Amino acid sequence: MSIQDKKLVSLLEWIKNTNDEQLKPSSHSYISSKLEVKDYGINGGRGINATSNINRSELILRIPPSFLLNTNTVITHISKYNDSIKLSEPYYTSLYTPYNNLSDKFTKVYESLCLTDLLNLTSFQLLSLYICLEKQRGENSFWKPFIDMLPDISDFKYTPLIWKVNQVSNYEKLLLLLPKSTKQHTDNVYKRFMNDYEIVENLLHKKDFKNYITIELFLWSWMCINSRCLYMTLPQSKTSADNFTLAPYVDFLNHSCEDQCSIKVDGLGFQVFTTNSYSKDQQLYLSYGPHSNDFLLCEYGFVLPYENKWNDINISNFILPLLDNNQIDFLKDNDYYDNYTLTAQGISFRTEVALAVLQEQNPQSSRKLQALLNGISDGSVYKYKSDLLLIEILEKIIHTCNNSLYLEYSDDEDIPTRERKRIIGILYRNMLDICKQVKEKL
Repeated sequence: MSIQDKKLVSLLEWIKNTNDEQLKPSSHSYISSKLEVKDYGINGGRGINATSNINRSELILRIPPSFLLNTNTVITHISKYNDSIKLSEPYYTSLYTPYNNLSDKFTKVYESLCLTDLLNLTSFQLLSLYICLEKQRGENSFWKPFIDMLPDISDFKYTPLIWKVNQVSNYEKLLLLLPKSTKQHTDNVYKRFMNDYEIVENLLHKKDFKNYITIELFLWSWMCINSRCLYMTLPQSKTSADNFTLAPYVDFLNHSCEDQCSIKVDGLGFQVFTTNSYSKDQQLYLSYGPHSNDFLLCEYGFVLPYENKWNDINISNFILPLLDNNQIDFLKDNDYYDNYTLTAQGISFRTEVALAVLQEQNPQSSRKLQALLNGISDGSVYKYKSDLLLIEILEKIIHTCNNSLYLEYSDDEDIPTRERKRIIGILYRNMLDICKQVKEKL
């Protein structure tokens, strides 16, 4: 049995724990006997496979609160090492949290924290800190079976954030090769990551725990969370961005554009039902959301190479420089400033508005424009000039894409660079396909 298979066995033994009969409701997990974790190879990774026919609307997974990793469970676990953290909410006290009271250098960190310290962190910051410390605790960690099955940093090798933080071979050239919108997305992800790292580092330094977490370890933890978090409303959340959890085993479900499974969250925990029927040896999927390849690459580290119906192109960098101050003010006042996109079906309404505003010297006083915004007019009065400008933009993008398609067939001797260039080439091919389809309809 391989090391990975042994880790999977440990995960299943851990997650099926039944030593909590006194809890109501019970925190028993459920994993359908019709499921197995299967390795789909270098491009597919691990996923969930049907070992026999599965009906539509069938419960296939239930992961109870005790085995969900989120703000509430993290604070509950930390409180086991810190008597000053008093938790009275029923949600906390119903968790199954066995402890052997082992103390190590990392639990000393927990002992130094107060509840305010924990609640001042975002869910992302708290979980990133906690997973980093728990990974280093090894056998002393309740979460070891789950942490052992999280992906390695090498599994995120296509993520531009990884290129930049770890300064991989040719990373500066690779970042310059990215489409502008992808580069902007990468910069935004990098800012989020560095902000979280600096806040956690400052907290540890304030508590005199220096050099407990390297940036490489934090990056691994942060990417595991970013690529595997699932929406779940939490009572302690300050913003909607804090409403997420990690769910062991559920995270083996790979992404599909179509919803093939549905999620229900209640007192029993995190439950997954099928929305399709499955035949034996079919892979089960879960939609991560309506995400383009640009988003999937920057946030999760992969793309759908053949067909992704959510692919779009952000053309804001072509439109924004054309706007005068008066037009900018109008768009901002009406919440239509920036984020101008188009898909294979055509331009978004937001983009249509921006193209119309470009044709108005005094948009604030334009009845035609107000009619468009209010849905009274279909905007046909603007269509001719909007189409001319759009064709000009499309031709510029097509030219850029044609000059960049070679990346998909890169033959660099440096294999990692070659693979990363090919991923970038796929993004340009996606853009080219959209531009051609839109242009044909004009």
